[in-house]
Amino acid sequence: MKTHRLGLFTLMMLGLLQERSGLCSNTDTLCVDGKDKNYFVVVPVAFYGEETNWGGGLSGGYYFRCKDNKVSSLQGSAVYTLKNQASLWISPKIYTTDREHYYSGHIKVNHFPNKFFGIGRNTPDSFEEKYVSEDFSVLLQHQRVLFGVIMAGVQGQVNYFKTEDYSDNQLLATGGITGVKEKLTSGLGALLTWENRENLYYPSFGEFYKASLMVYSKIFGSELNFTRLTIDLRNYYNIVDDHVFALQFLADMTWGNVPFQLMPMMGGADVMRGYYQGRYRDKSMACLQGEYRFPIYKWLKGTIFGGFGDVAPYFDKLDITKSKLAYGGGIRIRVNPIKVNLRFDAAYSDRKEMAYYFTVTEAF
Repeated sequence: MKTHRLGLFTLMMLGLLQERSGLCSNTDTLCVDGKDKNYFVVVPVAFYGEETNWGGGLSGGYYFRCKDNKVSSLQGSAVYTLKNQASLWISPKIYTTDREHYYSGHIKVNHFPNKFFGIGRNTPDSFEEKYVSEDFSVLLQHQRVLFGVIMAGVQGQVNYFKTEDYSDNQLLATGGITGVKEKLTSGLGALLTWENRENLYYPSFGEFYKASLMVYSKIFGSELNFTRLTIDLRNYYNIVDDHVFALQFLADMTWGNVPFQLMPMMGGADVMRGYYQGRYRDKSMACLQGEYRFPIYKWLKGTIFGGFGDVAPYFDKLDITKSKLAYGGGIRIRVNPIKVNLRFDAAYSDRKEMAYYFTVTEAF
């Protein structure tokens, strides 16, 4: 009961903040009476997901501009859930004053009781294995801005995983799964981005295309050798007024000795809502997602979404005829002047039961 009240309190407080802030919402600017203004907010948050049950904590962000630059931000959260999961997350997205460089990445620390369903598209619904993951991740990305819309650069990542409290006679212990117990992975890679959205958080039009290549190798101190290539293609179409259709194609491919925690996977609040995050995982994954976003009342908007995708050991083994399907709808409540939204989604899949997501920012 207390968690539900926190959720309602958060909704009311954010709505009040939106009404009384006096801030106007341009496409990708912060302004008060036509003048740029930095914006800082920290709020109590409540959320719900199948992976977490109800959870709460603090979420905040500092949003700022350098001259006529795009909005930069430093966002973070610290949360705890009813499933005894704890998470700390910090993510910078910063353009330099001359807008020639863009820095991004994350720091994540998690204590996460979770479920493992096996590897592959045909894992049975009757099997699930509980375990606890202690993990830590640092990702640093630097890109040079070219011609205004193209960015190219380098990235580095360090991940630490410790898997605990799993059964001695189930798959994690007996199936030869890579990544069980303690593992450290570290890698270097390259990035190429096309960024033409008019807003980073709730775009009405434009494109976002990103290719990310990361090589994890013992040369860089990694305990495992593997490679990851991710291609993320997003298009946003302004149909009329505030009616927007968003489309995403996501392909995630790995080669080598990949730990199960980093395998491409479907499910969760962002990729194929309706499935438990990690319900289907393998060395390759591809999915297509679409979302229709429409206005309801001022700061309140609605969405209808759907998607289909598949996992396989190799990219050429993906089969559209065996794709998983998920769909649903939701509402969005704008919480600050650059269109960061509080998101509530209800999604349905072939699991034959509804999954709910109560969180911040868009799936894509």
